[in-house]
Amino acid sequence: MRLKILLLIPIFFALLIGCGAKQMVIGEFYLDMKKYEKGIETFKKDLRDNPYNASTNYYLGRFLLADGHYQEAVKYFKSATKLGMQNADYNFWLGVAYGVSKQPHLERKSYQTALSIKKKHTQALTYLGHNQLESGEYQAALKSYEKVLKLRPANPSALYNRGLIMKKFDRTPEEKKAWKEYLASYPSGSMARRAVNHLNVLGDFEYRNYIIGSRTVTLETIQFEPFTAKVWKGSRPSLDLLGSILTNAKKITLQIVAYQKNNKPLAESRAKSIKKYLLKHFSKISPNRIMVSWFDVPEKITVNKKTFKLEESINFFATR
Repeated sequence: MRLKILLLIPIFFALLIGCGAKQMVIGEFYLDMKKYEKGIETFKKDLRDNPYNASTNYYLGRFLLADGHYQEAVKYFKSATKLGMQNADYNFWLGVAYGVSKQPHLERKSYQTALSIKKKHTQALTYLGHNQLESGEYQAALKSYEKVLKLRPANPSALYNRGLIMKKFDRTPEEKKAWKEYLASYPSGSMARRAVNHLNVLGDFEYRNYIIGSRTVTLETIQFEPFTAKVWKGSRPSLDLLGSILTNAKKITLQIVAYQKNNKPLAESRAKSIKKYLLKHFSKISPNRIMVSWFDVPEKITVNKKTFKLEESINFFATR
């Protein structure tokens, strides 16, 4: 019953605001609800009544594309672009349909058409960059992504792929900066973990991936006030995330391992300082779930067959 009521909502609002907006209201609602088959059914019926409506063709294309009918989607997007020639979105989605249909040249042309209509169409610029990157046109792709980042500084695809391009160009300092800028905005998820791996391969361990229970967690490397064991305030968010994980996963035991070159007492103090911080800010964590150790042997990290020795490090091991 609840689903039936939800499906009637867009029709009710379309009637209230007029038939001209019907396609948009119903189309966006069904897309949000992921009711692709219902959308196909509805818009095919509408198209029989009015085959020359650009919006109807467009939304039918969107539903077909979402439901995996790529070639059929191209047909309706093409109709939409012809009937609504000055609509950048129609051309952008035609490009997306060409892309998944393995027609990269037509895909690019569609994005370029969208951009000729709307110069600052962020999605078209982003996907044009993807198209150029996949074609090996790295300089052109970089230019597209830089335009995207001027419009949307936190665009995840542009931030991440800029790092890949810097890697292709062997521009190591800029590559490091690119990965750190991505991680500053998106510190979690599979792409963050890959960004950290790219950074670590370059010998930069400002960020690291840790296996905590059944999860791989990306954290900024824990830093301290110079020459002390006092946790630097910039490292508190990483420790807070770690504390939240331990609070929720009550069966996990954490081992904190510290190393400081030629200064074992400082390594000991730093390991204990982290434990103290976690217990102070996360009272539900039992003290016996956090163990500390410190060594006078440097930590070795192997990434993509490269091995690095860290002159100072904090490592975390978590077991159930």
